[in-house]
Amino acid sequence: MKEANCKICQDSGWVLVKVGEREIARPCQCQQRDAQDSLITNANIPPRFYNVDLRGFKPEKEESSQARAKKAAEKFIADYPGVGGYGLLFQGGTGVGKTRLLCCIANQLIKEKNSDVVYIDWNDLTREMRSGEDAASRDFSNIGQLIQRLARVELLLFDELGASRPSPWVEDNIYFLINRRYNNNRVTLFASNYFDKKIDNQETLSERIGNRIRSRLYEMARSIEILGTDYRQRYLTKENK
Repeated sequence: MKEANCKICQDSGWVLVKVGEREIARPCQCQQRDAQDSLITNANIPPRFYNVDLRGFKPEKEESSQARAKKAAEKFIADYPGVGGYGLLFQGGTGVGKTRLLCCIANQLIKEKNSDVVYIDWNDLTREMRSGEDAASRDFSNIGQLIQRLARVELLLFDELGASRPSPWVEDNIYFLINRRYNNNRVTLFASNYFDKKIDNQETLSERIGNRIRSRLYEMARSIEILGTDYRQRYLTKENK
């Protein structure tokens, strides 16, 4: 006879709990683990960031903006879902921890609150949408299913915002997605390498994603600028000394 995976419920999914003079059946804790495993699988979090949490996010001592960003992430997790429909927009250069913060929030909300979360990267999304630009080979079914999934999920993590400049057709579809979430008061977390103010010769976020999309973001997410040096470069520099 095959040995049960769960020693508590013998794989029945239920346990008997005594309440007063009665015994009632309640879901076994293994059901919660299975549900969380399913949420994590469906969240599309990059493998590098599986299981990361905010305890492992170490701000640079000399860079207060990273500490503020971590506190904002901690508060978001503590308040969620009571965040009034507002998400966060992390804006900062490469390697300051934006993606890690997004994934820390996602992992902790899945584990602590069984939240339904999906992560999407701007380049992956625009690449998928570009497949619909050629009318001869346009696959509306797959594109439509993807947009509907991203529009309906409880919490969307939208990373690398503006990483590539979209065509008008792709921009219209992304606007539709963001506007749908805006109208339905669904919470979205964003991250971008681009700022709202002009820095040297770098384009602004509005120039990269379009004024319509940026306008929606003002009402959907609180902007948090993160400064500092590229942690990958710092790490490799220390390793090579």
